[in-house]
Amino acid sequence: MTPDSTVLVTGAAGFIGRHTVSAFHTAGHQVTAIDLRPAPTHLAHAARWHRGDFTAPDLLAEVAAGRYATVVHQAGTSDTHAPAGPDLDETNTLGPLRLAEACRTGGACLIYASSHSVYGTLHHRTPIAEDSDTDRTRCSGPLNPYAASKLALDQQMRTRHATGLAWAGLRYTNVFGPDETDKGPMASILTQLLRQAAQTGTVRMFEDSLTAARDYIAIETVTTTVVQLAAAPAVPAAVYNLGAGTAVSFADLAQWCARLHRAAAGRDLRVDLAPNPVSAAYQYFTCADMTTLDKALPGRPTTSAQSIEARAAELFRSFRATSTA
Repeated sequence: MTPDSTVLVTGAAGFIGRHTVSAFHTAGHQVTAIDLRPAPTHLAHAARWHRGDFTAPDLLAEVAAGRYATVVHQAGTSDTHAPAGPDLDETNTLGPLRLAEACRTGGACLIYASSHSVYGTLHHRTPIAEDSDTDRTRCSGPLNPYAASKLALDQQMRTRHATGLAWAGLRYTNVFGPDETDKGPMASILTQLLRQAAQTGTVRMFEDSLTAARDYIAIETVTTTVVQLAAAPAVPAAVYNLGAGTAVSFADLAQWCARLHRAAAGRDLRVDLAPNPVSAAYQYFTCADMTTLDKALPGRPTTSAQSIEARAAELFRSFRATSTA
């Protein structure tokens, strides 16, 4: 992919989609963006925006005709409480497979959003690799229909497109960063706790989650990786984990919030603990083994625990500034 090549971003008005549009625009590419929602005002200049469905026949025809060098598919249902059924299957599995076929016909590289949720419960508190997604000695597998829909897509891509299509499915861990608040309850727990601490001085957590730990990755790391993948000449077609490769405990998050709140407000943070109503479907530990992506994309941007804490502090300050403005 050359610096001025054409890129299609689906789900472009969403959290990761918005940052993806900005990253490709900044890198000098010609971006076409599509979403069911209107274009964000601050990104109207960064892309040619269309309001619609990523499976619209005219859009798939454009892809199949070779209009785009790269398709970055960020659209889909991200609600982990979404019920199983034809709507979820169409949005998260069947529709993306039709998009993949169009990419194959048109010669476009496809990069799509998968999810670390496909692993479900990790039976050992160690990083998990992509080829362990069906190893029930390592993980339980999907804990909800959303995760099942993502795993189904990954498995179909491996089966149907072992050759003939350049593609990468990215199993994001917990992506966080500025402009995430419109995700509501689907925002990363890191962002939710920071916002609560900054705006109310109180954080609310499940009482069984203090020993939980999750793998967080900054949105800038995600989008830089996606742009690099699109430009890389020989990345094997495969599913790849995309996370920090380290897990931060909820107790540590609470301590970060407490220190930041005390420094900003001069008083202690309050922590409210509540029963967990979804304990059977709760991921108490997430951590991505990044070996496969390290080999496929040498020099990729990485995330350390220290950088996560630094970015958390920046987010806290931004939430604090908003609440006191």
